[in-house]
Amino acid sequence: MSYLNPHSTGSDFCVDLMPLARLRADRPGPDLVQAATVAQAAGADVISLVAGEIAPALLTAIASALMIRLHLHLAAGGASLTEAISVQPHRICLAIDDVSVAIAQQLHAHGIELALAIDTSVEQVQAAHAAGACAIELDASKLGAAGIADAEFARLVACAAAATRLGMQVQIAHGIDLTNAGRLAALEDVVQIQVGQALLIRAIIVGWQTAVGEMKAVLTQAGRQ
Repeated sequence: MSYLNPHSTGSDFCVDLMPLARLRADRPGPDLVQAATVAQAAGADVISLVAGEIAPALLTAIASALMIRLHLHLAAGGASLTEAISVQPHRICLAIDDVSVAIAQQLHAHGIELALAIDTSVEQVQAAHAAGACAIELDASKLGAAGIADAEFARLVACAAAATRLGMQVQIAHGIDLTNAGRLAALEDVVQIQVGQALLIRAIIVGWQTAVGEMKAVLTQAGRQ
């Protein structure tokens, strides 16, 4: 549940700021702090960023401005783990191929949760658990592909259920918009929905705060059903 909204219902809403940051990939500036705080005010439970693509000082400024959780993704060859840890995020997400027991122990020692981005297979869910992850991130981008959407949704459901049985949380990211967010958030085993690109596209029409608020309303309604 959200630090800011401990009584909210449904899946936690994670706003991915990277599509916005990459609009000025050469030099993302202080406006990113405002984007984070506006998203927070509009109902976000978590803010997500990629360490290594944001200057350390700006990342620290965003973390300091938030009353909600900060999750960092750590891309291979990007920011060092030490740099990411220094910001003290609530959770760091790595690709499953980039993790080791030593990394998991290091994060746990600093009170930081480890999430692993995995393929939609029960075998990878089990591998993530063995690696010491407290959460998995599943990719929903294939849900929009013609002919495989139903099969992919079934795989997501199976993986989410397997992760829950093993005591891990489930977050879903990529390819999520207003048309499918409610269906995913209604899944009992899904704890967090991460949205980025769709918010930015919608914000061009209705504004950033409204776009975040619309998505929050969909996720909250799904959690009440």
